Amino acid sequence: MFRVLFLGLLTVFMVGCASVPESLRTQSESPITDFMLIRDNPAIAQDQEVRLGGVIAAIRNEKRRTRIEIVSLPLTSDGRPKIDAKPQGRFVGYAEGFIEPLEYRPGRLLTVVGKVNGQEQGTVGEFDYQFPVVVISGRQLWQVKQEIRIDDFARYHDCIGTRCSFMSYGVGFTRGEVTQRVTK
Repeated sequence: MFRVLFLGLLTVFMVGCASVPESLRTQSESPITDFMLIRDNPAIAQDQEVRLGGVIAAIRNEKRRTRIEIVSLPLTSDGRPKIDAKPQGRFVGYAEGFIEPLEYRPGRLLTVVGKVNGQEQGTVGEFDYQFPVVVISGRQLWQVKQEIRIDDFARYHDCIGTRCSFMSYGVGFTRGEVTQRVTK
């Protein structure tokens, strides 16, 4: 009985950790999250719900909508772009109304949900590029936070009475690691 209760609580905890933010929820239970499928088979993805994200490459406010060009990255199960992954290509998202370019500036991480609406011819530099187009219905900006982990070997020692080593007096080895984590 305890084992079943424990597994049930563990499952609830794990599902809670991987939940998608409200701004990225879709009508479909399984939106398309594989950018390669959209890029390689745009006709199959037409009018399908998607959840895609990556790094903002450019933003331009038009008369009634905002065009956001995004360099696609794979997403985690909760919709966060995987910052260590290789870029998969680019897509364009159109959102109704004005979006502040200083907040949604190039280099920021963004995940969008919406429907695929064909393709758009454009350029990346001087290279001709075919952008899949997403009509955005929800979006989530992300931040990258740096965390520092320090292992201080000098603090983990045995010192008994007068039998202390030089490491016991605060002289020792310290190792640190900087990691990056994507958060809301």
